[in-house]
Amino acid sequence: MNTKSILTLRRRLTCLYAVTTSLILTLVLAVSLLTRVRDVRQSQLDEFSRLWESLRFRLQSDLSISQSYLAQTEASNSAVIHIEENGSPLLYAGSWSPRTKRQELIRQAKSLAEEENVFTTARPVSSSSITSSLLTFQGDSGETYYGRVMVIPYGKSVRSLCLISYVPPITSALREPLLQLFFLELLGILCLTAISWRFVGWSLKPVAESQQRQAEFIAAASHELRSPLAVLRSGIAALRAVTAEIPDHSPEAHSSEKAVPRTAPDSILSSLDSECGRMSRLVDDMLLLASADARTWRLNRTETDMDTLLIETYEAYLPLCRQKGISLKLELPRQPLPTLSADGERIRQVLAILLDNAMTYTPAGREIRIQAETAAARKSDEVILRVIDQGPGIPDSDKARIFDRFYRADSARSDKSHFGLGLSIAKELVHLHGGSIEVTDANMSRSSLALCPHTDAKAGGSCFTVRLPVKT
Repeated sequence: MNTKSILTLRRRLTCLYAVTTSLILTLVLAVSLLTRVRDVRQSQLDEFSRLWESLRFRLQSDLSISQSYLAQTEASNSAVIHIEENGSPLLYAGSWSPRTKRQELIRQAKSLAEEENVFTTARPVSSSSITSSLLTFQGDSGETYYGRVMVIPYGKSVRSLCLISYVPPITSALREPLLQLFFLELLGILCLTAISWRFVGWSLKPVAESQQRQAEFIAAASHELRSPLAVLRSGIAALRAVTAEIPDHSPEAHSSEKAVPRTAPDSILSSLDSECGRMSRLVDDMLLLASADARTWRLNRTETDMDTLLIETYEAYLPLCRQKGISLKLELPRQPLPTLSADGERIRQVLAILLDNAMTYTPAGREIRIQAETAAARKSDEVILRVIDQGPGIPDSDKARIFDRFYRADSARSDKSHFGLGLSIAKELVHLHGGSIEVTDANMSRSSLALCPHTDAKAGGSCFTVRLPVKT
């Protein structure tokens, strides 16, 4: 796990913790809001009940009710008070004007009361009053009203009281608490995100330190291994020179009874030199990756002519491909490729890794293609490079891991000269340039052939695509 992976993991864990705790906070605030809604509704009902009891008491105890009292009560409670005696309403026009006409609201309230057998023009059967239940209905604009109707005997006459009260929308009643809860939740989410970031960073600190120590160890070990490998290779070269100077008929060549044929020392020395070279390449690869993990890998950016770089790479690998009986082709666009601000040697190294892989797995008689596209062809600010081989291809199950370190596919694509680090190094180099690298089948379908054109669909193989931004 490198530094970039740790940072990505920290971001994901922070997001997970922040989202989880934010959902819990939202749930708590939602419960609080529902409780507040219930309290507001109950408060509205209690206020209506108090107003109703006050009017009922006055209507039963007073011989007359002043219009100023009715006007003040209506205005302060957003209510409609309608009193009738023997079916005739009092000469009171009302002081509060609801959205729906007063007479329409009174008609609705009476109609609902009559469904409960409460009639304002009929005297109650008993001497006591008769009262409807709490009535809830809506006006012409969809607004809500509470209402109640009572009929009481008054001497030889009948009095009725119809009280209608406007119920404000719950949103208007809770506007200020809603704003408070919103800002409280927003502040809580920000605080939880900051705390989660610090907590995750603290939790991953041992992992980062261990990774740093591991990278430093690999870098130090790689440096230490370079010197003995160089000494071994120098010694092998010296032994070869000494062996070559001793002729076969000389006494030194036949002085020992256990003398071995000349071919034996040459074969042993060649094997030792090959293994030392292989070990040296492994050490170099590990050192490069350790530098990338420790973020000490630096690019020497210069103005790089991509056409020249591709031609030089092609010319360097053309003799090697001919020795293996492989055809190597370079396909450049008609228009010159744009100049990149990049480390030319590192880009050359990426191409070398891809070409080495292609040469390893492409059999004799097949071909390897190097392709490039101009930025104008894709209408984007990037240069696209492709290396297409005609080898056995890469299974879909391996494509997701092909760029992992020390990962090699099945035995069909295994080779002792490869350690599974080349593609990892190529990926790191491309990412350092702000680009991307991917692998697809060279013979998947016509749509794949559009990605990797000029490829024989029957030949198999893989297509490695590198995208490098023109401006970084």
